[in-house]
Amino acid sequence: MASEAPLAFPPLPVLRARVTYRLLEATTLPPFKGALLRGGFGYAFQRAACAPACWGRAERCTATLLCPYRQVFETPHPEGVPELHDLQDVPRPFVIEPPLDHKRHYAAGDALEFGLILIGRGIDFLPYFLVGFADLGQAGLGRARAPARLERVEALEPFRPVGMPVYQDGRVREPAELPLLNLAELPVHAARLAADLRLELPTPLRVKARGAFIKHLDLAAIIQAICWRVGALAVFHGPGAWNADYRPVVEAARAVRVERADLRWADWERTSTRGGQQRAMKLGGLIGSATLRETPLDGRAALLAANVLHVGKACVFGHGRVEVAQV
Repeated sequence: MASEAPLAFPPLPVLRARVTYRLLEATTLPPFKGALLRGGFGYAFQRAACAPACWGRAERCTATLLCPYRQVFETPHPEGVPELHDLQDVPRPFVIEPPLDHKRHYAAGDALEFGLILIGRGIDFLPYFLVGFADLGQAGLGRARAPARLERVEALEPFRPVGMPVYQDGRVREPAELPLLNLAELPVHAARLAADLRLELPTPLRVKARGAFIKHLDLAAIIQAICWRVGALAVFHGPGAWNADYRPVVEAARAVRVERADLRWADWERTSTRGGQQRAMKLGGLIGSATLRETPLDGRAALLAANVLHVGKACVFGHGRVEVAQV
């Protein structure tokens, strides 16, 4: 059974933004653009945040104060915090949401639009993200290095496609207040959803249960994975340890009835250049849709958390995107 009181999420702020490039030359881009945008962006962010002596050699940095690059891409474990002390793969405080249209051929003047999610203290580095994306466009996108101009970045209102510009045609705009979502408010938003939901997984979902990636809709495994992710992000990029007991929420998910499931495993491969060596990485996952019947309030709130933060492995590429809507 679900807990009597709604699951209390940590007060972790989240900013969603919409980024628009304008292609300056005709080019061909891969259908799934998560790796394209994330791959070159790390180097662009480092050039925006670090001294030239550190470019490509962050591990040799001797500065006593952590620069924005290391805080975002090489986040250290907070001192005096025992939780997750042995975690090797620290979650990054951002997600890149590539477009879902899989468009490949772009003419000069076409727009390339995608989403950006900043989490917790990652929001503090928004100016570096803006400069980094501007530099990435100048360096060129795709194998042909097609130049693109960063035209516009809008900070979006929670769960709405409208917002305010924070970057326009080369100029950073500083609004008086950013439209942030506080994760602690998720139960309020979840209460507005009916218990019967349509669940969509438009990008590969890589969630493990009993040591293997799930190949069917295992709602309990997904909710456990998103609760773990919330806790890890709170430790490394937010207010600290999240001590809520979410085990009853996971157990309640096992009783949710799944209907009209249309899911499949989608293979996806990218080339990693980490460490200076190229190697192929397989990052396939589950995509598709299903109907959920009689989803408890806490389960709905957890699914909204997955919508906001993504869930599972390779979130920074846009994997694990979860959409929920009324049936």
